[in-house]
Order: sequence, then structure tokens, then C-alpha cells
Amino acid sequence: MTIVLAFALRSHGANSYDSVAAKASRFYAQKEWRSALAMYYLMIDERPDDCGTYARAIAVAGMVDDTAAQKRLTEAAFARRIGVDSLFSGVSVEAISLGNADILERYLIDVVTYEPWLDRVAGAGLLKYYLFRCNGPKTVEYAEKMLRGLPGDIGFMKALAQGYLDSNNLPEAEKVYRTILAKDADNEEALLYLGNAALGRGDKKAGAEYLRRAVGLNPTPYLNKILSELTAQDRR
Repeated sequence: MTIVLAFALRSHGANSYDSVAAKASRFYAQKEWRSALAMYYLMIDERPDDCGTYARAIAVAGMVDDTAAQKRLTEAAFARRIGVDSLFSGVSVEAISLGNADILERYLIDVVTYEPWLDRVAGAGLLKYYLFRCNGPKTVEYAEKMLRGLPGDIGFMKALAQGYLDSNNLPEAEKVYRTILAKDADNEEALLYLGNAALGRGDKKAGAEYLRRAVGLNPTPYLNKILSELTAQDRR
């Protein structure tokens, strides 16, 4: 049936493509996922280089837990040299639009089983997903995984610190920020966190020093106000 429809689509050109796209949109709006997916297959057959259609089709397949369809679509996308980052980003956008971000998580975990070379890329995608969901333990898990492959990467270290914060493990978060600062003395995020952490412990001297360094990088009225208050307290 699909082959016959695809032949008809090619025979009638752009008008038929637009008609199928309109049907796909209607099925999508009506949450008739299987029917929408069938239309996306036809659209891909006619225009196989459109990353957006692959991404939406993969997300829609996720709505009905059709991992076999996701596999076929992913392999077809890569066969057409669709970029990995573009495809994953597109699936992320579509999953969020569907109100089911978990589709992305399941897809990125599953894709490595048939495309093992994507392990690092999928891992980075999952790390972003867990940061977005404020899932502290999973963020820590995947940040550590990424750091094993790229030790000392500041971006992954920041993600690790955030994972500890989301897990309410403040001592470990502070350790990571100290390590970041040792590698990057002008890291504003680390300076601000360490400054506020020191002030929270009552260590005004250390806190003020960190915040002064942060102000030197990016002066803000808020930080200047805090430093002025600390200075005024010291003079009393």
C-alpha cells in the first residue's frame, strides 16, 4: 500500500506532496499517530533530505512506542547524510512540542543499541535532557560518563556541579566548583557559587574575595550592593 501511495505521490508532484503534508498535519492535530506516521513515510520518500520530517516522524513513533519505526527512520536519515546533531535537536523540539519530553530520553537510550557509534553524542544529549528535567542523580551519572571521555572539560564539570545541586549535595557541588576555578581562574559561575557559599557559612572575608573577582569580570548593581554592605559591616 505504501509503495502504491508513494508512486502516486511522485506522479502528481508538489501538489500531492502538499496534500499528504496537510493530511499529516490533520492526523497529528487529531493525535492519530499511526496515520500521521504513514504520511510522514510518504513525505520522506518524496523529499528524503528534509531533516524536520524525520525528526517529527521519530517523535510521533515514540508516541506509540514504535521503536522499530524509530530505528528505520534513524537509519534512513543517516543514509541521506542528515546530521546527527540536527536530527537529535529536531527530535528534542518535537518531543517537547508533543508535551512528552520522555520520548527523547527513550529514543537516545535506544538509538545506541543499533548505532553504537552514537554513544558519546547520545550521552551528551541525555545529559542535556537530565539537566532540563533537574534530575540530579542522572545528571551526575551522565556528566561523570562524559568526563571519563573528556577529563577536565569545563562544560561537563559545570553540569556535574549542577547535578549535585539538584541532588541537594552541596559539599560535592562546592568541590566541583573549586576544581573548575583551579582550571579556569576567571570562571564567573564558580566565583559566584563559591562566594555565596562562603558567605552562607559566615566566612565574609573569603566570600567578599570571590565576589570581588566576579565583579571584576562582570560588574552588576546587585554584586556591588553586596560588596558595599560587606565593606560597611567591616568598618563597624
